[in-house]
Amino acid sequence: MRLTPAQDEVVRRAAESRGEQLSEYVVRHIVEAAEADLADRRVFVLEDPAWSELEERLSSPAVSKPRLTKLLENASVLEQ
Repeated sequence: MRLTPAQDEVVRRAAESRGEQLSEYVVRHIVEAAEADLADRRVFVLEDPAWSELEERLSSPAVSKPRLTKLLENASVLEQ
């Protein structure tokens, strides 16, 4: 990977501040960026059978879940 001297300095200082080897730091950030890019995809392509199944599931009526309803009626530990 080619970096300017200023870029190299910043990346090395950041890795050092985290107590990581340069390669560990760079790989960790590359993977995090790739995961974020993949999670942010807005267009998904489905084959016809999968699309039909998705439409059917989205169109079907909601199923009542009494235990879930009861759980959500209580304040969470964060709200107490």
